[in-house]
Amino acid sequence: MLTPETARHLSLLRTLGEPELSPYSRWQRLGWDASSRYLLSVQKQGGTPLRWWDLHSEGTVPLFAHSVSRCVAAWFLPGSQRLLSVTARGTLQTWSVTDGTLVSSVETGGAVANACLSSDGTRLLLASAQGRVLLWDLERGWLVWRLEDSAFLYGCALSPDGRFAAVGAAEEQDGAATRGSVRLWDAKTGKTVGSRILAPQRIWTVAFSPSGESLVAANSGGELLFLGLPGLETVRIIQAPASGAMQIEFSPDGSLLAASADNSAFVVIDVHEGRDVFDYSDLDDQQGSTANFSPDGRFVCWGMDDGKVGIWGVKPRLG
Repeated sequence: MLTPETARHLSLLRTLGEPELSPYSRWQRLGWDASSRYLLSVQKQGGTPLRWWDLHSEGTVPLFAHSVSRCVAAWFLPGSQRLLSVTARGTLQTWSVTDGTLVSSVETGGAVANACLSSDGTRLLLASAQGRVLLWDLERGWLVWRLEDSAFLYGCALSPDGRFAAVGAAEEQDGAATRGSVRLWDAKTGKTVGSRILAPQRIWTVAFSPSGESLVAANSGGELLFLGLPGLETVRIIQAPASGAMQIEFSPDGSLLAASADNSAFVVIDVHEGRDVFDYSDLDDQQGSTANFSPDGRFVCWGMDDGKVGIWGVKPRLG
């Protein structure tokens, strides 16, 4: 498993996919299955929107690829051989991981800009940029709760223990200015637990620590704010990429944090020390990607400028 010490020695071990030239800016959202065997990519603009690979194969070609119109995000569903995708129109589709067929399709009835799957794979938090938030029960196929917010909403998250739902936001001010804030709800009922204003202009994304003790908010000023729960008091602040972290994710044991910037780069941060231990950039400001730790804690993946996906790990020492 990667540690703050071994993460300093990360190197690119493998790339997946074929080069895909695109005249558009590209963003990839990546994800692993629970066994760390399968890896998926959702591409916004350029290339095939939904792809996944079987890492037991030595090839680089995806196991399957589908042109899912306006796909926003996807996840491997725990305990099954199925994959869930969600579109900007709120369509939820499940796919067979092993044969690539479409298994089901459900309409949630609302626009989606960001989404988060619960750790047990039974609930889905959906947020639109215009302030609508939904919690969807995947097992029953119905809406648990829905609310409207006046702010612009960005990244959202569900806590590992299922207690809380959170979202990063930007509230409009006089003169077309905005101020960043965080919203926190009871995930079972949708009742407001707390809301806090956090300058500067936006909170791009949020993530709960694996222990469930804190919520990390990434602001547009290049800071990561650790907030206590449920009061949202500031516990500590560490530096993120200067241009702001568009996505953040903890390693399974919580000792590392991967932060993806909007300038084609990602960093791995030692959570205890609050400093970078690894960084990488392909120097292409027309693309970006999430950086995601494998569930076994051995690897981190990131989407590259030509549409490929890279996997970083620590090479074993000889002798």
